[in-house]
Amino acid sequence: MKSVGILHVNVVGALKLLKMDILGTSDPYVKLSLTADKLPAKKTTIKKKNLNPEWNEKFKFVVKAPQSQVLKVQVFDWDKISPLSAFYIGLRMFLSLIMQVGEHDRLGMQLVPLKLLTQSETKEFTLDLLKDTNISNPQDQKKRGQTVVELTYEPFRQDSCNFDVPVEGYGRKENGIDRSSDDGNLSGSRLLSVMVHGAEDVEGEHHTNPYAFILFRGERKKTK
Repeated sequence: MKSVGILHVNVVGALKLLKMDILGTSDPYVKLSLTADKLPAKKTTIKKKNLNPEWNEKFKFVVKAPQSQVLKVQVFDWDKISPLSAFYIGLRMFLSLIMQVGEHDRLGMQLVPLKLLTQSETKEFTLDLLKDTNISNPQDQKKRGQTVVELTYEPFRQDSCNFDVPVEGYGRKENGIDRSSDDGNLSGSRLLSVMVHGAEDVEGEHHTNPYAFILFRGERKKTK
């Protein structure tokens, strides 16, 4: 299916989250995924000991079907087993728990259909967190708090094959004059697709576990 636009997601924060720790707090983070998207889910940073965290962290998703795709927003409580804790709970219990690492407690979730969005218009959603997608679940009576996200859907420009827009301040030069852009106020989005195939003859003393960085207009991506 052809990609038709970009979904910009700003995870603003959350309010009155569940208390999961013994001390009456939680270590929340948000996990985002888009239906029909085979890429790994995107995650915010972890806010330690905070029931009303603020993130203001931005993410992008490539959209293929804006009328049918749904953004899944999940809030988790990060859980880490320290070596000291492992010593006290015993090796056997530790081995049992270590198998569950990554299975952090989900504080709540919510779904946002992209069809609710208007093209090129930012919309803020304050989402009441649910236990699961079964909204009629009688066990889902506990207040789980809210999360706030800002969503913007930008369709791709029709002339997205035009690469005259400068990157990182490098513009074209015409008649001895530096031009940064033909149109300083561009509408719509463009998609740059980059495939990192590999590397050869990498120099240096320490490169047994190599990875690559890709920088584009201040955005930084890292390979495995």
